[in-house]
Amino acid sequence: MARAAGSTGWRVHALGLIALGALTSITVTSPVISLYLDRRGLPSVHVGGVIGALSLTLIVTELLALAVSARIGRRATAVVGLVGSAAMFAWFPLTVSLGGLYLSRLLLGAVRGVLWPVVWMEVAEAGPPERRPAVLAIFWAYFGVGQLLGPALGGLLAQRISLTAPFFAAALISVLAAPAAAAVRPLRDGTGRAVGSYRVVVSRSPEVVRLWALTACNTMAFSVYATFMPLHAAARGRTEAEIGVIFTAGAVAFIVAQAAVARLGALLPERRVLAAAFLARGVGVALTPLLASFPALLVVNFLSSVVGAAGPHGLSVRIAARTPRQHMGAGMGGFNAAADLGFLLGPVAGGVLAGGGMAWAFALAPVVTLAALGLLAADARAGPPSGGQEAVGDHGGE
Repeated sequence: MARAAGSTGWRVHALGLIALGALTSITVTSPVISLYLDRRGLPSVHVGGVIGALSLTLIVTELLALAVSARIGRRATAVVGLVGSAAMFAWFPLTVSLGGLYLSRLLLGAVRGVLWPVVWMEVAEAGPPERRPAVLAIFWAYFGVGQLLGPALGGLLAQRISLTAPFFAAALISVLAAPAAAAVRPLRDGTGRAVGSYRVVVSRSPEVVRLWALTACNTMAFSVYATFMPLHAAARGRTEAEIGVIFTAGAVAFIVAQAAVARLGALLPERRVLAAAFLARGVGVALTPLLASFPALLVVNFLSSVVGAAGPHGLSVRIAARTPRQHMGAGMGGFNAAADLGFLLGPVAGGVLAGGGMAWAFALAPVVTLAALGLLAADARAGPPSGGQEAVGDHGGE
């Protein structure tokens, strides 16, 4: 048992390194991608469109990731996701046309989309149900480190070298993360299960659909901020390095908050914690167009991120607990697809609204927050989960 526990611990950390590399490669470009597109002369609708295009194919391939892993195995799928990402990051700043920009982001989403469900399934199956919150807290901590390192590095590279340097750095980071795929088991998932698995999850645990919708609301609010805060801050005289540090402050808050998430969940009802997370994120985003100075932008993002950090962890734990083990791929695939739906809708809708003034993009946040609170209220009225404890017994680990 001790040996098994040690093996599980090693695998969770190795899987965390994949997440670290994958997140860092994305976040190293976060402070600069909208600035890069803006300086190439793209209007706001295309700034949002190019950024959101990544999520369009992410949604499709995440839902179909089981079919890929069934054909080539989980480990090979993870390698394809990381190496393919490196190629697309490197191509993005080299393309000279608008169509090329869209295509590189669509292809990046396609290869990244097969990576995340495989990694999430591996984490989900890495330990028994009683260790699920602890395992997920470790995994989310790696996410936080990726969110911490990437923006500061990206902002620094952009200011010291060029706006294209962070994209080449993202390619290198993806390549360096590839060896960690050795921790992913080479097993192949059963063929022809994808659609049927989603049907089972929805029929047995309909509350999972609400949790997927809440996940989309969470990422939609954040993606509006991530896309348009750099443009707002640059227009107020902030440098690329300062913008990177603002993103980093949010990542520091996320890491700090993970240490308290499990304890907070034991002291307060889950729905109250999630409601506070959505309110904090919504208020922080809505206030952004009113802020001009570096300290104000930094502090507001930090504070909203401290409370908002409880959202992703709480949603992932609840989805895993309500998904039958044999259909965990569908449960976590839906979780990732819902997250990327928000990352698609936020930049695209924000880009359209920003045509009438940058502040209109941030006005999406209060609307999304109200929708999330309505979903939480509906979840409370629905009573205890239909698959809840029975599902936990079925899966043996998230």
